[in-house]
Amino acid sequence: MTRRLTRRQLLIAGAAGGAGLASAAGLACWHGQPAGPASGSAASPSAPLPPLPAAVAGLPAAQHAWDPVLRRDEHHNTVAPRHHRLLLLGVAAAPTPARVRHLEAALRRLETRWPWRPGGLLHVLGWGPGYFRRYTGHDSPIPDPRPLAAEETPTLDDYDACLHLAGDDPRAVEMATRALTGHPATPALAGLSLTEVFAVHEVRTGFVGTGLPAAHQQVSGVPARRPVDPHAPLYMGYASGYRRNQATEADVTTAAGPFAGGTTMHVSRVRLRLDSWYDLLDADQRAARMFAPPIRDADVAGFTDTAPTHADTLDATATRYGVVGHLQAAAGARRHGRPRILRRDFNTDDGGTAGLHFVALQRSIADFDATRQAMNAAAAPYDNPAITAEVNNGIQEFMLVANRANYAVPPRARRSFPLLDAQAEALT
Repeated sequence: MTRRLTRRQLLIAGAAGGAGLASAAGLACWHGQPAGPASGSAASPSAPLPPLPAAVAGLPAAQHAWDPVLRRDEHHNTVAPRHHRLLLLGVAAAPTPARVRHLEAALRRLETRWPWRPGGLLHVLGWGPGYFRRYTGHDSPIPDPRPLAAEETPTLDDYDACLHLAGDDPRAVEMATRALTGHPATPALAGLSLTEVFAVHEVRTGFVGTGLPAAHQQVSGVPARRPVDPHAPLYMGYASGYRRNQATEADVTTAAGPFAGGTTMHVSRVRLRLDSWYDLLDADQRAARMFAPPIRDADVAGFTDTAPTHADTLDATATRYGVVGHLQAAAGARRHGRPRILRRDFNTDDGGTAGLHFVALQRSIADFDATRQAMNAAAAPYDNPAITAEVNNGIQEFMLVANRANYAVPPRARRSFPLLDAQAEALT
């Protein structure tokens, strides 16, 4: 029988882990400090436009087109880059043609310095609703973030932009982060700095891939006995990148409008309660919560390019087992049997606490909202009173959403201050 977990038990268990120190497998984990607008030629609307390097040949038109260069496993599932950064940015001063060109020049130098592949560096620049309202004179093409469950009380971020960096080499990701945030390791990287155009408000760090969660489990929220499997790609022990359980890049690409060829990006910061996940559930109970009640831990090893959802039997299995599976509930939002979001999430030990930075791409933010709300399995408590909004309901009782944000991701050619009148002048 699945043990019912109260919120009090979870909070007590979460606090018991203590305050661990962040680790980065031998690489010091750097957190950017807020930076104000810098002085220089880009600050004046009448200043000469800075040089614009030639665009790197052969790059895809879509910023989010990572899949063609990602590694594949034996079942043709994509393998995520192992190291990640999220740079949360605010526009430092009113955008001008010079600032537009400065941003585009820095991004082109980034693409010249590191090849567009996991062994080099992949990146996506998205723009928040507040940017469009404050600077463009246009309505935002995306909605403001909002809580997506009754029990959520997240901080709703209002950053102007978010730059997601990813790569397999932690030194490259770290070096690029430092250069972009005005701390270049060498003078040759100084041209990558974004501090002429952005204030860097926050840098979030993370990792995904075999061995990395186990190497980062001496943190708050993980039992002291270090239960994370050394082969697990994520803290909770399971892979999340089965290709048939993901939308494709084509599925999430915007088809029309000023952002045609782009996408939308949702970014959440989530605290994980792994004390309860590992200490109060056995392996079969964890598999049931992650996937669906009929699934046992031994079944997971047989999954190849998909995991069965059992979405069409949610009511019956909820009644029988008193448990809802996470994948089972989320699959209820699929359109014509196809997932609506492409996940590029990764774990974190920011602040010495086990967590998850949930990055999702979708054609419309409404697709993310629908998928997240399906996870609530709102009707399940009527099938069995053992299920509540959190208890015995997927993995929700093990996750505390701290932040939510939405971003519009333009195609590469329009990524630098999109919908700004100065953009065309600056980039021609």
